[in-house]
Amino acid sequence: MSHRAKAAIAKALMEKSVPDRWMAEITYLDGRPHQTITFEELEDLDEIVERGPDWNTIDKIIITLNRPCPSCWEQFEK
Repeated sequence: MSHRAKAAIAKALMEKSVPDRWMAEITYLDGRPHQTITFEELEDLDEIVERGPDWNTIDKIIITLNRPCPSCWEQFEK
């Protein structure tokens, strides 16, 4: 979903923000603290990794659907 589409949906939901679709947890081999990032499109992940520390230091990347907490869904249902 493009940023423009997200903005239109947020406006339709009375300015409530729409969360990014994906979440990635990046763990490094060199002792850095792991990073948790959210992003809209899977194709954005390569740019995020390229902008970070040397990709050779990455141990693993876990990608999950960024589901809001159950109480957060109440704001979208109203």
